[in-house]
Amino acid sequence: MKKWIKLLFAAGLAMFVLTGCGGSPSTNKAESQAKSEEGTSSRKEELVIGTAADINNLDLQKQQDATNNIVLKLTHETLIFFTNEGTIEPRLCTGWEFKDDTHIVFKLYDNMCFSDGTPLTAEDVKFTYDMGLQNELSVLKGLVEVNVIDSLTVELVIDSYSNEFLQSLASVPVSIQSKAAYESGMDEPYLIGSGPYKLDKWEPDEQVTFVKNENYWGDKKGGSDRITFRPIKEASTRAIALQNGEIDVCIDPSMDNLPDLEADENVTVFERPGTRLFYLGFNVTKAPWDNLKVRQAVAHAIDRESIIDVVLMGKGQTQTTILNRGLWSFFDDMVGFPYDVEAAKAALAESGYTPGGKIPLLISNESDYGQVAQLIQANLKVIGMDIEIQTVEPATLKTECVNGTQGLYLWRWNEDSKVDFVFRDLYYTGSGSNYHHYSDPRADELTDLILTEKDPDKRLEYSKELQKYLVEAVPQVPLYIKNLIIAYNKNLQDTYLYGGGNHDWRFAYVTE
Repeated sequence: MKKWIKLLFAAGLAMFVLTGCGGSPSTNKAESQAKSEEGTSSRKEELVIGTAADINNLDLQKQQDATNNIVLKLTHETLIFFTNEGTIEPRLCTGWEFKDDTHIVFKLYDNMCFSDGTPLTAEDVKFTYDMGLQNELSVLKGLVEVNVIDSLTVELVIDSYSNEFLQSLASVPVSIQSKAAYESGMDEPYLIGSGPYKLDKWEPDEQVTFVKNENYWGDKKGGSDRITFRPIKEASTRAIALQNGEIDVCIDPSMDNLPDLEADENVTVFERPGTRLFYLGFNVTKAPWDNLKVRQAVAHAIDRESIIDVVLMGKGQTQTTILNRGLWSFFDDMVGFPYDVEAAKAALAESGYTPGGKIPLLISNESDYGQVAQLIQANLKVIGMDIEIQTVEPATLKTECVNGTQGLYLWRWNEDSKVDFVFRDLYYTGSGSNYHHYSDPRADELTDLILTEKDPDKRLEYSKELQKYLVEAVPQVPLYIKNLIIAYNKNLQDTYLYGGGNHDWRFAYVTE
Protein backbone atom coordinates (compact mmCIF):
# COMPACT_ATOMS: atom_id res chain seq x y z
CA MET A 1 0.00 0.00 0.00
CA LYS A 2 1.36 3.40 -0.91
CA LYS A 3 2.01 5.69 1.99
CA TRP A 4 2.63 9.29 0.96
CA ILE A 5 4.35 11.24 3.68
CA LYS A 6 4.33 14.93 2.93
CA LEU A 7 5.92 16.28 6.12
CA LEU A 8 6.69 19.39 4.14
CA PHE A 9 7.19 21.46 7.23
CA ALA A 10 6.34 21.45 10.90
CA ALA A 11 2.92 22.87 11.71
CA GLY A 12 2.69 26.60 11.28
CA LEU A 13 5.73 27.05 9.01
CA ALA A 14 5.33 28.62 5.62
CA MET A 15 6.35 27.07 2.31
CA PHE A 16 8.03 29.23 -0.31
CA VAL A 17 8.09 28.52 -4.03
CA LEU A 18 11.60 28.61 -5.41
CA THR A 19 12.19 30.73 -8.47
CA GLY A 20 15.92 30.17 -8.90
CA CYS A 21 19.11 29.16 -7.14
CA GLY A 22 18.95 31.04 -3.88
CA GLY A 23 15.23 30.73 -3.19
CA SER A 24 14.18 30.34 0.42
CA PRO A 25 11.98 27.58 1.83
CA SER A 26 11.73 27.80 5.62
CA THR A 27 12.38 24.45 7.21
CA ASN A 28 12.28 24.58 10.98
CA LYS A 29 11.42 26.59 14.06
CA ALA A 30 14.87 28.09 14.51
CA GLU A 31 15.01 29.33 10.93
CA SER A 32 11.45 30.64 11.11
CA GLN A 33 12.27 32.51 14.33
CA ALA A 34 15.41 33.94 12.77
CA LYS A 35 13.36 35.35 9.89
CA SER A 36 10.70 36.82 12.17
CA GLU A 37 13.28 38.67 14.27
CA GLU A 38 15.26 39.98 11.31
CA GLY A 39 15.70 43.72 11.49
CA THR A 40 14.57 44.13 15.12
CA SER A 41 18.11 44.95 16.33
CA SER A 42 21.65 45.26 15.05
CA ARG A 43 23.87 42.21 15.03
CA LYS A 44 27.53 41.58 15.61
CA GLU A 45 29.10 40.48 12.36
CA GLU A 46 30.93 37.60 13.98
CA LEU A 47 29.85 34.88 16.39
CA VAL A 48 32.82 33.36 18.27
CA ILE A 49 32.38 29.97 19.91
CA GLY A 50 34.93 28.63 22.37
CA THR A 51 35.25 24.85 22.09
CA ALA A 52 37.15 22.18 24.00
CA ALA A 53 38.72 20.67 20.87
CA ASP A 54 39.72 21.69 17.36
CA ILE A 55 38.27 20.16 14.23
CA ASN A 56 40.47 17.51 12.65
CA ASN A 57 38.84 16.44 9.37
CA LEU A 58 36.26 18.07 7.08
CA ASP A 59 36.00 15.16 4.66
CA LEU A 60 32.45 14.21 5.61
CA GLN A 61 32.60 10.50 4.91
CA LYS A 62 36.09 10.03 6.33
CA GLN A 63 35.22 11.21 9.83
CA GLN A 64 32.61 10.75 12.56
CA ASP A 65 33.58 13.26 15.20
CA ALA A 66 31.17 15.53 17.05
CA THR A 67 33.45 18.57 16.72
CA ASN A 68 33.69 18.12 12.95
CA ASN A 69 29.98 17.40 12.54
CA ILE A 70 28.99 20.61 14.29
CA VAL A 71 30.90 22.80 11.83
CA LEU A 72 29.88 20.66 8.83
CA LYS A 73 26.25 21.46 9.62
CA LEU A 74 27.06 25.01 8.54
CA THR A 75 28.41 24.07 5.13
CA HIS A 76 26.41 20.98 4.17
CA GLU A 77 22.82 19.77 4.28
CA THR A 78 21.15 16.40 4.45
CA LEU A 79 18.10 15.08 2.66
CA ILE A 80 16.29 14.94 6.00
CA PHE A 81 16.72 17.15 9.07
CA PHE A 82 16.53 15.88 12.68
CA THR A 83 15.07 18.45 15.06
CA ASN A 84 15.80 18.82 18.76
CA GLU A 85 12.12 18.04 19.35
CA GLY A 86 12.88 14.48 18.29
CA THR A 87 11.20 14.59 14.87
CA ILE A 88 12.46 14.35 11.30
CA GLU A 89 11.59 16.93 8.67
CA PRO A 90 12.53 17.36 5.01
CA ARG A 91 15.53 19.55 4.25
CA LEU A 92 16.69 19.11 0.65
CA CYS A 93 13.50 17.28 -0.29
CA THR A 94 9.84 18.26 -0.25
CA GLY A 95 8.80 14.87 1.09
CA TRP A 96 8.98 11.15 0.44
CA GLU A 97 6.83 8.21 -0.57
CA PHE A 98 7.11 4.63 0.66
CA LYS A 99 6.13 2.63 -2.41
CA ASP A 100 6.52 -0.51 -0.30
CA ASP A 101 8.73 -1.70 2.57
CA THR A 102 11.94 -1.45 0.56
CA HIS A 103 11.44 1.34 -2.00
CA ILE A 104 11.38 5.01 -0.95
CA VAL A 105 11.02 7.87 -3.44
CA PHE A 106 12.20 11.40 -2.57
CA LYS A 107 11.22 14.60 -4.37
CA LEU A 108 13.86 17.34 -4.32
CA TYR A 109 13.36 21.07 -4.42
CA ASP A 110 13.94 22.69 -7.79
CA ASN A 111 16.77 25.19 -8.34
CA MET A 112 18.97 24.18 -5.42
CA CYS A 113 22.70 24.73 -5.78
CA PHE A 114 26.07 24.22 -4.12
CA SER A 115 28.38 26.92 -2.81
CA ASP A 116 30.21 27.05 -6.17
CA GLY A 117 26.91 27.79 -7.94
CA THR A 118 26.49 24.37 -9.60
CA PRO A 119 23.01 22.79 -9.42
CA LEU A 120 22.13 20.18 -6.81
CA THR A 121 20.11 17.37 -8.38
CA ALA A 122 19.19 13.73 -7.91
CA GLU A 123 22.52 12.79 -9.50
CA ASP A 124 24.31 14.34 -6.52
CA VAL A 125 22.15 12.37 -4.09
CA LYS A 126 23.02 9.14 -5.90
CA PHE A 127 26.70 10.08 -6.07
CA THR A 128 26.81 10.83 -2.32
CA TYR A 129 25.09 7.63 -1.22
CA ASP A 130 27.02 5.45 -3.69
CA MET A 131 30.23 6.93 -2.28
CA GLY A 132 28.93 6.25 1.22
CA LEU A 133 28.40 2.59 0.34
CA GLN A 134 31.96 2.39 -0.98
CA ASN A 135 33.18 3.94 2.27
CA GLU A 136 31.08 1.42 4.20
CA LEU A 137 29.29 4.06 6.27
CA SER A 138 27.30 2.32 9.00
CA VAL A 139 24.52 4.92 8.73
CA LEU A 140 23.67 3.53 5.28
CA LYS A 141 23.27 -0.01 6.62
CA GLY A 142 20.65 -1.77 4.49
CA LEU A 143 20.88 0.51 1.45
CA VAL A 144 21.08 -1.62 -1.71
CA GLU A 145 20.94 0.85 -4.58
CA VAL A 146 20.08 4.42 -5.53
CA ASN A 147 18.10 5.08 -8.72
CA VAL A 148 17.71 8.45 -10.40
CA ILE A 149 14.15 8.76 -11.74
CA ASP A 150 14.62 12.30 -13.05
CA SER A 151 16.64 15.35 -12.04
CA LEU A 152 14.43 16.00 -9.00
CA THR A 153 13.40 12.46 -8.10
CA VAL A 154 15.51 9.74 -6.53
CA GLU A 155 14.57 6.25 -5.34
CA LEU A 156 16.35 4.46 -2.51
CA VAL A 157 16.14 0.68 -2.33
CA ILE A 158 16.84 -1.01 1.02
CA ASP A 159 17.29 -4.71 1.62
CA SER A 160 14.44 -5.06 4.13
CA TYR A 161 12.04 -3.02 6.20
CA SER A 162 13.89 -0.76 8.65
CA ASN A 163 12.46 1.15 11.59
CA GLU A 164 15.22 3.74 11.50
CA PHE A 165 16.51 4.09 7.96
CA LEU A 166 15.00 7.54 7.42
CA GLN A 167 16.64 8.88 10.57
CA SER A 168 19.98 7.67 9.17
CA LEU A 169 19.67 10.13 6.31
CA ALA A 170 19.88 13.02 8.79
CA SER A 171 23.43 12.01 9.74
CA VAL A 172 26.06 14.63 8.86
CA PRO A 173 28.45 12.22 7.08
CA VAL A 174 25.75 11.56 4.44
CA SER A 175 25.17 15.24 3.70
CA ILE A 176 24.75 15.68 -0.05
CA GLN A 177 27.99 16.40 -1.89
CA SER A 178 28.69 17.69 -5.39
CA LYS A 179 29.38 15.10 -8.07
CA ALA A 180 30.72 17.84 -10.35
CA ALA A 181 33.24 18.98 -7.72
CA TYR A 182 34.72 15.48 -7.48
CA GLU A 183 34.77 15.04 -11.24
CA SER A 184 36.55 18.39 -11.69
CA GLY A 185 39.71 17.05 -10.06
CA MET A 186 39.82 19.94 -7.60
CA ASP A 187 41.55 19.61 -4.25
CA GLU A 188 39.20 19.00 -1.32
CA PRO A 189 35.93 18.64 -3.29
CA TYR A 190 34.18 17.70 -0.04
CA LEU A 191 34.31 21.37 1.00
CA ILE A 192 31.67 22.20 -1.64
CA GLY A 193 28.30 22.02 0.12
CA SER A 194 24.77 23.36 -0.12
CA GLY A 195 24.64 24.95 3.34
CA PRO A 196 24.33 28.64 4.28
CA TYR A 197 28.04 28.95 5.09
CA LYS A 198 31.35 28.06 3.48
CA LEU A 199 34.83 27.61 4.92
CA ASP A 200 36.86 30.82 4.98
CA LYS A 201 40.03 29.90 6.90
CA TRP A 202 41.27 27.12 9.15
CA GLU A 203 44.29 27.74 11.34
CA PRO A 204 44.85 24.45 13.20
CA ASP A 205 44.79 24.80 17.00
CA GLU A 206 43.92 28.49 16.59
CA GLN A 207 40.52 28.90 14.93
CA VAL A 208 38.32 27.96 12.01
CA THR A 209 36.07 30.57 10.40
CA PHE A 210 33.03 30.26 8.15
CA VAL A 211 31.40 33.02 6.12
CA LYS A 212 28.00 33.33 4.47
CA ASN A 213 27.58 31.39 1.23
CA GLU A 214 26.50 33.94 -1.39
CA ASN A 215 25.12 31.12 -3.53
CA TYR A 216 22.95 29.67 -0.78
CA TRP A 217 19.68 28.41 -2.26
CA GLY A 218 17.68 28.88 0.97
CA ASP A 219 16.93 31.73 3.35
CA LYS A 220 19.95 34.06 3.49
CA LYS A 221 18.68 36.31 6.27
CA GLY A 222 19.32 34.30 9.44
CA GLY A 223 22.52 33.88 11.43
CA SER A 224 25.79 35.78 11.72
CA ASP A 225 27.92 37.00 8.82
CA ARG A 226 30.87 35.01 10.18
CA ILE A 227 31.06 32.14 12.63
CA THR A 228 34.40 31.30 14.25
CA PHE A 229 35.17 28.26 16.38
CA ARG A 230 38.13 28.82 18.67
CA PRO A 231 39.58 25.77 20.46
CA ILE A 232 40.43 26.59 24.07
CA LYS A 233 41.24 23.31 25.76
CA GLU A 234 41.19 24.50 29.36
CA ALA A 235 37.59 24.86 30.55
CA SER A 236 38.45 27.60 33.04
CA THR A 237 40.26 29.56 30.32
CA ARG A 238 37.16 29.31 28.11
CA ALA A 239 35.01 30.69 30.92
CA ILE A 240 37.34 33.65 31.49
CA ALA A 241 37.40 34.33 27.74
CA LEU A 242 33.60 34.54 27.76
CA GLN A 243 33.54 36.97 30.66
CA ASN A 244 36.24 39.08 28.98
CA GLY A 245 34.22 39.26 25.77
CA GLU A 246 36.80 37.33 23.72
CA ILE A 247 34.22 34.68 22.83
CA ASP A 248 30.42 34.68 22.75
CA VAL A 249 29.83 31.04 23.67
CA CYS A 250 31.64 28.83 26.18
CA ILE A 251 31.09 25.12 25.47
CA ASP A 252 31.30 22.83 28.54
CA PRO A 253 32.35 25.37 31.18
CA SER A 254 34.15 24.01 34.21
CA MET A 255 31.94 23.28 37.21
CA ASP A 256 34.32 25.37 39.29
CA ASN A 257 33.56 28.41 37.12
CA LEU A 258 29.76 28.10 37.23
CA PRO A 259 29.20 30.31 40.30
CA ASP A 260 31.11 33.20 38.70
CA LEU A 261 29.35 32.73 35.36
CA GLU A 262 25.92 32.58 36.97
CA ALA A 263 26.67 35.78 38.90
CA ASP A 264 27.76 37.65 35.75
CA GLU A 265 24.90 39.84 34.50
CA ASN A 266 26.25 39.68 30.95
CA VAL A 267 26.23 35.87 30.82
CA THR A 268 23.47 33.30 30.47
CA VAL A 269 24.09 29.80 31.83
CA PHE A 270 21.80 27.31 30.11
CA GLU A 271 21.20 23.84 31.53
CA ARG A 272 19.05 20.92 30.46
CA PRO A 273 19.17 17.11 30.85
CA GLY A 274 21.86 15.61 28.65
CA THR A 275 21.98 12.60 26.36
CA ARG A 276 25.72 11.92 26.11
CA LEU A 277 26.70 8.74 27.96
CA PHE A 278 30.14 8.57 29.57
CA TYR A 279 31.49 5.08 30.11
CA LEU A 280 34.50 3.01 31.12
CA GLY A 281 35.29 0.74 28.20
CA PHE A 282 37.15 -2.54 27.84
CA ASN A 283 38.91 -4.02 24.85
CA VAL A 284 37.44 -7.47 25.47
CA THR A 285 40.05 -9.16 23.26
CA LYS A 286 42.94 -8.03 25.45
CA ALA A 287 43.91 -9.60 28.80
CA PRO A 288 42.78 -9.22 31.51
CA TRP A 289 39.68 -7.62 30.02
CA ASP A 290 38.88 -10.77 28.02
CA ASN A 291 37.83 -12.27 31.36
CA LEU A 292 34.14 -11.60 32.09
CA LYS A 293 34.56 -11.87 35.85
CA VAL A 294 37.34 -9.28 35.84
CA ARG A 295 35.08 -6.88 33.96
CA GLN A 296 32.23 -7.56 36.39
CA ALA A 297 34.58 -6.93 39.32
CA VAL A 298 35.49 -3.52 37.92
CA ALA A 299 31.81 -2.71 37.32
CA HIS A 300 31.01 -3.46 40.98
CA ALA A 301 34.03 -1.47 42.23
CA ILE A 302 33.10 1.91 40.73
CA ASP A 303 31.21 4.41 42.86
CA ARG A 304 29.15 6.29 40.25
CA GLU A 305 27.42 8.48 42.84
CA SER A 306 30.78 9.90 43.90
CA ILE A 307 31.49 10.86 40.30
CA ILE A 308 28.19 12.75 40.13
CA ASP A 309 28.80 14.49 43.47
CA VAL A 310 32.50 15.26 43.17
CA VAL A 311 33.09 15.84 39.46
CA LEU A 312 29.68 17.01 38.24
CA MET A 313 28.53 18.76 41.43
CA GLY A 314 25.25 16.91 41.16
CA LYS A 315 24.60 17.99 37.58
CA GLY A 316 24.03 14.58 36.01
CA GLN A 317 22.54 11.13 36.50
CA THR A 318 24.12 7.76 37.08
CA GLN A 319 23.22 5.04 34.62
CA THR A 320 22.84 1.28 34.51
CA THR A 321 21.99 0.57 30.86
CA ILE A 322 24.18 1.14 27.82
CA LEU A 323 21.52 3.08 25.87
CA ASN A 324 21.47 6.87 25.83
CA ARG A 325 18.84 8.41 28.06
CA GLY A 326 15.88 9.76 26.09
CA LEU A 327 16.09 7.23 23.26
CA TRP A 328 13.15 4.97 22.50
CA SER A 329 13.16 1.84 24.72
CA PHE A 330 15.65 3.29 27.24
CA PHE A 331 15.60 0.72 30.06
CA ASP A 332 17.52 1.64 33.18
CA ASP A 333 15.34 -0.44 35.55
CA MET A 334 17.81 -3.29 35.97
CA VAL A 335 20.09 -4.23 38.83
CA GLY A 336 23.26 -4.24 36.77
CA PHE A 337 26.40 -3.92 38.90
CA PRO A 338 25.78 -1.56 41.81
CA TYR A 339 28.69 -0.25 43.85
CA ASP A 340 29.66 -3.16 46.10
CA VAL A 341 33.31 -3.59 47.08
CA GLU A 342 32.80 -7.07 48.55
CA ALA A 343 31.01 -8.27 45.41
CA ALA A 344 33.87 -6.79 43.35
CA LYS A 345 36.50 -8.64 45.39
CA ALA A 346 34.52 -11.87 45.13
CA ALA A 347 34.20 -11.58 41.34
CA LEU A 348 37.91 -10.86 41.03
CA ALA A 349 38.77 -13.90 43.13
CA GLU A 350 36.44 -16.05 41.03
CA SER A 351 38.10 -14.80 37.85
CA GLY A 352 41.42 -16.40 38.72
CA TYR A 353 43.22 -13.17 37.79
CA THR A 354 45.76 -11.75 40.22
CA PRO A 355 46.53 -8.08 39.56
CA GLY A 356 50.20 -7.25 39.24
CA GLY A 357 52.04 -4.18 37.99
CA LYS A 358 50.61 -1.03 36.47
CA ILE A 359 47.35 -1.28 34.50
CA PRO A 360 47.00 1.53 31.91
CA LEU A 361 43.80 3.58 31.69
CA LEU A 362 43.65 5.63 28.47
CA ILE A 363 41.79 8.95 28.72
CA SER A 364 41.30 12.09 26.63
CA ASN A 365 42.79 15.40 27.74
CA GLU A 366 39.35 17.03 27.64
CA SER A 367 37.65 18.35 30.78
CA ASP A 368 36.20 15.97 33.40
CA TYR A 369 38.06 12.86 32.20
CA GLY A 370 41.02 13.49 34.50
CA GLN A 371 38.91 13.81 37.64
CA VAL A 372 36.73 10.83 36.71
CA ALA A 373 39.85 8.76 36.04
CA GLN A 374 41.30 9.64 39.43
CA LEU A 375 38.14 8.49 41.20
CA ILE A 376 38.14 5.23 39.22
CA GLN A 377 41.82 4.82 40.04
CA ALA A 378 41.02 5.14 43.76
CA ASN A 379 38.05 2.74 43.49
CA LEU A 380 40.06 0.04 41.75
CA LYS A 381 42.99 0.37 44.15
CA VAL A 382 40.66 -0.91 46.87
CA ILE A 383 40.34 -4.24 45.03
CA GLY A 384 44.05 -4.46 44.29
CA MET A 385 44.28 -2.92 40.82
CA ASP A 386 47.05 -0.34 40.34
CA ILE A 387 45.75 1.97 37.60
CA GLU A 388 48.13 4.20 35.63
CA ILE A 389 46.32 7.08 33.90
CA GLN A 390 47.58 7.84 30.39
CA THR A 391 46.31 11.12 28.90
CA VAL A 392 46.26 11.66 25.14
CA GLU A 393 44.58 13.81 22.50
CA PRO A 394 41.03 12.67 21.57
CA ALA A 395 42.16 11.71 18.05
CA THR A 396 44.94 9.55 19.49
CA LEU A 397 42.54 7.79 21.82
CA LYS A 398 40.21 7.02 18.92
CA THR A 399 43.06 5.70 16.79
CA GLU A 400 44.23 3.37 19.53
CA CYS A 401 40.67 2.16 20.11
CA VAL A 402 40.11 1.48 16.41
CA ASN A 403 43.41 -0.39 16.18
CA GLY A 404 42.70 -2.33 19.35
CA THR A 405 45.95 -1.32 21.05
CA GLN A 406 44.15 0.03 24.12
CA GLY A 407 42.92 -2.03 27.06
CA LEU A 408 40.96 0.06 29.55
CA TYR A 409 39.71 3.48 28.45
CA LEU A 410 37.28 6.30 29.27
CA TRP A 411 35.06 7.63 26.52
CA ARG A 412 31.54 8.80 25.69
CA TRP A 413 28.86 8.18 23.12
CA ASN A 414 26.03 10.46 22.11
CA GLU A 415 22.93 9.51 20.19
CA ASP A 416 19.57 11.26 20.24
CA SER A 417 17.55 9.68 17.41
CA LYS A 418 18.41 6.03 16.68
CA VAL A 419 18.94 3.05 18.95
CA ASP A 420 20.67 1.31 16.03
CA PHE A 421 23.42 3.94 16.22
CA VAL A 422 24.14 2.59 19.70
CA PHE A 423 23.58 -1.15 19.35
CA ARG A 424 25.14 -1.55 15.90
CA ASP A 425 27.89 1.05 16.07
CA LEU A 426 29.22 0.12 19.51
CA TYR A 427 28.61 -3.62 19.79
CA TYR A 428 27.97 -5.19 16.38
CA THR A 429 30.63 -7.54 15.05
CA GLY A 430 33.05 -5.67 12.78
CA SER A 431 31.67 -2.16 13.34
CA GLY A 432 34.34 0.52 12.89
CA SER A 433 33.31 2.25 16.13
CA ASN A 434 33.09 -0.98 18.14
CA TYR A 435 36.03 0.07 20.30
CA HIS A 436 35.28 -2.83 22.64
CA HIS A 437 36.07 -5.27 19.79
CA TYR A 438 33.10 -7.18 21.14
CA SER A 439 31.51 -9.91 19.04
CA ASP A 440 28.51 -12.02 20.01
CA PRO A 441 26.05 -13.79 17.64
CA ARG A 442 23.05 -13.25 19.93
CA ALA A 443 23.78 -9.56 20.34
CA ASP A 444 24.10 -9.21 16.55
CA GLU A 445 20.83 -11.11 16.02
CA LEU A 446 18.92 -8.92 18.48
CA THR A 447 20.36 -5.77 16.90
CA ASP A 448 19.03 -6.84 13.51
CA LEU A 449 15.63 -7.77 14.96
CA ILE A 450 15.26 -4.38 16.65
CA LEU A 451 15.92 -2.67 13.34
CA THR A 452 13.46 -4.74 11.28
CA GLU A 453 10.67 -5.93 13.61
CA LYS A 454 7.33 -4.30 12.73
CA ASP A 455 5.42 -5.35 15.84
CA PRO A 456 6.12 -2.52 18.33
CA ASP A 457 5.63 -4.73 21.41
CA LYS A 458 8.03 -7.41 20.15
CA ARG A 459 10.54 -4.77 19.13
CA LEU A 460 10.43 -3.22 22.60
CA GLU A 461 11.02 -6.59 24.25
CA TYR A 462 13.96 -7.26 21.93
CA SER A 463 15.52 -3.94 22.91
CA LYS A 464 15.09 -4.57 26.62
CA GLU A 465 16.56 -8.05 26.20
CA LEU A 466 19.58 -6.69 24.34
CA GLN A 467 20.19 -4.00 26.93
CA LYS A 468 20.13 -6.60 29.72
CA TYR A 469 22.36 -8.91 27.68
CA LEU A 470 24.99 -6.25 27.07
CA VAL A 471 24.94 -5.00 30.65
CA GLU A 472 25.62 -8.54 31.87
CA ALA A 473 28.39 -9.04 29.28
CA VAL A 474 30.08 -5.79 30.43
CA PRO A 475 31.93 -4.64 27.31
CA GLN A 476 31.64 -1.29 29.06
CA VAL A 477 30.63 0.09 32.44
CA PRO A 478 28.02 2.82 31.86
CA LEU A 479 28.84 5.61 34.29
CA TYR A 480 26.71 8.73 33.95
CA ILE A 481 24.91 11.20 31.72
CA LYS A 482 26.06 14.75 32.30
CA ASN A 483 23.60 17.62 32.07
CA LEU A 484 24.10 19.90 29.10
CA ILE A 485 25.58 23.12 30.46
CA ILE A 486 26.57 25.93 28.15
CA ALA A 487 27.35 29.57 28.94
CA TYR A 488 26.99 32.41 26.47
CA ASN A 489 26.64 36.13 25.91
CA LYS A 490 23.22 37.16 27.22
CA ASN A 491 22.46 38.74 23.82
CA LEU A 492 22.87 35.50 21.89
CA GLN A 493 19.77 34.75 19.82
CA ASP A 494 18.31 31.75 17.97
CA THR A 495 20.28 29.00 19.61
CA TYR A 496 19.49 25.45 18.57
CA LEU A 497 20.93 23.32 21.38
CA TYR A 498 20.94 19.53 21.69
CA GLY A 499 21.29 17.57 24.93
CA GLY A 500 24.32 15.70 23.61
CA GLY A 501 26.20 18.83 22.54
CA ASN A 502 25.86 18.47 18.75
CA HIS A 503 24.48 22.00 18.43
CA ASP A 504 23.37 23.80 15.28
CA TRP A 505 24.74 27.35 14.93
CA ARG A 506 23.38 28.22 11.48
CA PHE A 507 20.81 30.65 12.84
CA ALA A 508 22.62 32.09 15.87
CA TYR A 509 23.78 35.68 16.26
CA VAL A 510 24.54 38.22 18.99
CA THR A 511 22.73 41.53 19.16
CA GLU A 512 24.62 44.72 19.95
